Amino acid sequence: MALSREEIAARYSKALFEYSEDAKVLDEVHDEMNVLLQVTKANPKVIQLLADPILNKVEKKEFLDTLTQGASVETKGFLKFLVEYGRFNDFIDIIEAFDVRYNESKNIADGTAITAIALKDEELDKIAKAYAKKYGLTTLKITNKVDPSILGGVVLQVGDIRIDGSIKTKLQEIREQLIENK
Repeated sequence: MALSREEIAARYSKALFEYSEDAKVLDEVHDEMNVLLQVTKANPKVIQLLADPILNKVEKKEFLDTLTQGASVETKGFLKFLVEYGRFNDFIDIIEAFDVRYNESKNIADGTAITAIALKDEELDKIAKAYAKKYGLTTLKITNKVDPSILGGVVLQVGDIRIDGSIKTKLQEIREQLIENK
């Protein structure tokens, strides 16, 4: 029975996480893998080349050595392992699953601040720090999404938690109260 992409990503990301943690290079491997993730997302041909069944493994490993020059032994070893077992096609899924494990272990979360106008970095940072402090996170990474329909205020989405402080929602709540009181 073939494994699903999610099962492959879960197994390999767990192996990478535990291997890196045991070697006490988790942060370094995380940083290196995220650089490689950005490279492969920007250049999908890298994955196509390393997943190509026609190219032999020696050529793929030589290409990997060039691509990962200066990377840790653990990062190089894991990438060669993916090539050896024909799993480089799943690289993006594996590293995204690895990032989830890493963030959970470090108490880091990602979120989105939806606002009517774009926020400055300082404003996003202030929101992130306040939320992180309130919910016991080490770090909260927030991206800003602009949606003029909320009229003003902020809607903050972090995982399953949604804090809606938009003017649009406040107006709807007032409207509902007025209708109920008639």
